[in-house]
Amino acid sequence: MNYEKERSYCKAFLISALLIALFIGSAQAITTKDIIFARSAEATKPISTAVSDAMNQAPVAKGLTADQEGPLVAGSSVTWTGDAFDSEGDELYYQFWLNGPMTGNAWMPMTTWSKNNTWTWETSAIDIGINVIDMRIRDGRHQPPWGHDSHISAEYVISENVGMAGSSKSNSRPTLISMKSDKQSPQDKGAKVTWTAKATDPDKDTVLYRYVLKGPSTEEQWQPMTDWTTNDVWTWDTSKSKAGIYMIDVWVRDGYHADIDNWDDSKRATFVLMQKGIIM
Repeated sequence: MNYEKERSYCKAFLISALLIALFIGSAQAITTKDIIFARSAEATKPISTAVSDAMNQAPVAKGLTADQEGPLVAGSSVTWTGDAFDSEGDELYYQFWLNGPMTGNAWMPMTTWSKNNTWTWETSAIDIGINVIDMRIRDGRHQPPWGHDSHISAEYVISENVGMAGSSKSNSRPTLISMKSDKQSPQDKGAKVTWTAKATDPDKDTVLYRYVLKGPSTEEQWQPMTDWTTNDVWTWDTSKSKAGIYMIDVWVRDGYHADIDNWDDSKRATFVLMQKGIIM
């Protein structure tokens, strides 16, 4: 009797185990299918987006025009308008750059990225000469934030006005107030010395600065260390300089008086570089 009862219990246990196994196996199959489907759907989404981005056409800069034909005299306002085309009608962003006497003939951004396709250039005496204006565009789908999809340039000449080029009756010269270094002389060769100059202009004109150096590394000849720029700071990396006595000059001009090879005011400082504590 006990044997039959035990046998019955074993049979019931085996049947229950089999049912549980079938249930678990069925549930596992459904779960796996769901996971595969979900992963497939998730994988399809970025692939679709990537294809969409790849098919998107970059915008094209079509034109850049000034509201006044040049050349114009210094002090004039010139409004530049850019024209661009995007085949998908994407929202476009514009940025204007300038390369000319005011920027030391190097590219410098005049605006931040914006939806505005115009820029008004307030010229002054420091713009006298040949300038190049560049309009850059992007739609945000191709290039990184610091890049652009297309650009177009135009050349513009600013000429002298009456009373400029040496006349001091209508305009006053800028004055250098100070010239300082962040490290005191002497210093061991290899030091980085940052120079800062300050100038004022009675007419509130933009002031340009230029640093020049004379010493053993320049064969005792004056050599420009910077172009004419609105930046009043220059860092002198002396790692490749020879030990000895140097003279550092900073020049300033506002464009109404001295030409590009001269200055309206200047200051000078002497600085000694040592070779491991010894002046060579």
